Amino acid sequence: MEIRIEHLNKEFPSRDKDGAPTKAVSDLDLVIKDGELMGLLGPSGCGKSTTLYMIAGLKDPTSGFIYFDEDDVTHLDPEKRGIGLVFQNYALYPHMTVYKNVEFPLTNLVIEEEQKAHDVAYEDTLQEVLLQQDALVACLEKRKGKRGNDTAIEELIRVFHITPSLAKEIATRIKKSEEGYAKSIEELLSLSKERKANSLKNWQDKGFVVDDHYVLLRDGKSTTVHRRLTKDERDTLVRETAKLVQIEDYLGRKPSELSGGQQQRVAIARALVKRPRVLLLDEPLSNLDARLRIQTREEIRRVQQATKITTVFVTHDQEEAMSICDRICVMENGEERQIGKPQDIYRNPNCIFVAKFLGTPPINVFRGIIKDGFLYLGEEPVLETPKALENQEVFVGIRPEGFLPLPKKKDLVFTLSVQEVVTQGRDTTLVFSSPLCEQEQGKAIIDSDIEIESGSHRFGIKPTKIYLFDKETGKRIPL
Repeated sequence: MEIRIEHLNKEFPSRDKDGAPTKAVSDLDLVIKDGELMGLLGPSGCGKSTTLYMIAGLKDPTSGFIYFDEDDVTHLDPEKRGIGLVFQNYALYPHMTVYKNVEFPLTNLVIEEEQKAHDVAYEDTLQEVLLQQDALVACLEKRKGKRGNDTAIEELIRVFHITPSLAKEIATRIKKSEEGYAKSIEELLSLSKERKANSLKNWQDKGFVVDDHYVLLRDGKSTTVHRRLTKDERDTLVRETAKLVQIEDYLGRKPSELSGGQQQRVAIARALVKRPRVLLLDEPLSNLDARLRIQTREEIRRVQQATKITTVFVTHDQEEAMSICDRICVMENGEERQIGKPQDIYRNPNCIFVAKFLGTPPINVFRGIIKDGFLYLGEEPVLETPKALENQEVFVGIRPEGFLPLPKKKDLVFTLSVQEVVTQGRDTTLVFSSPLCEQEQGKAIIDSDIEIESGSHRFGIKPTKIYLFDKETGKRIPL
């Protein structure tokens, strides 16, 4: 499912009687590819959640269009869009089990499908199971203790991926005799074949032909029907989805008996169970601690790749977005600033806002000047610039990993006052100050094998880690 957003705008009326409306989203154009995980990234108030809610249909755009493939869904009701939505708070029903929470969206779900001969499909599935006698007997041998048949039914569902009613018939009808299970299996197989023949005759008498996919055809044409899911169908979807997000062992528990990460997976399962065309995630990890946040974002990525569902992920945490998203859209003041693969944007930010927003520790920003073919920081030339660049004042961004603590004689250097040295494993962070730095303190990251002490030091700069920005517009100046 491709999502296409064209000239999308959202304004909220001012609280003041004669005040100007607030622009939450301004002329947004965005294409989210089929099966892609797109991150909407930006600070609070940048319009990312508002954009998500317009995709979901929870907010109406002031103007613009939203398309799902070729369908215009701009003003379509949320329940007709085929979306799954996961909020920041899990919103689970505390009085329901995990099973019931996941099943809930299916209880009133009406599906549209070609009319099928489900009774014939049932018998064919039963016969396929009966012919796999070794695996079948292994399941039936689990029939021990007080729970007896219940244990065998659970095992049949797990091994053969069949419905509970089918598993129940097998467990109930097949009994072990002195000769084993062979006689009971043969009797049920014979009965199933007889029932299938009767079903086919009944459909034929009504003027239908059953094709290879169990679709009922009259004069070579199928009929579309609208219906609710059966209990067996709901059960199958719940168990398949629970297995996908790895909560199958918690289906009998209440939400209060689960950890935060497990509750979040239940919320994701509830969004996925109705097989939506689009999955929308609104800051789903913000209520988790650091360890669970990492674990759960990896789960989200695994599930998204397994289902190939088009997903929109809203977050203000750039580390989250960069770790799991195929592409990200960085937003500011309701406008898109840059779209691309996370690492591409990190390496090539197109403006100073994007450069500042991506990166941990953040980029160091200095006041510099281009003069006579060189970039100067204070009185020191630190980089040779293209001759075509006119003399001007600029903002200079240098990534923390861009400093060379042991410059060669031919290198242009920049003098910094190192105030603190913090070693963490393989890296050492140098905390420095400079009258040219926009931040109160800047940071440089170097290899921990290099010993350095506080004081004044001369650094070289990696050319690929330095960026120039227009002082007035903030736009990137290409080198």
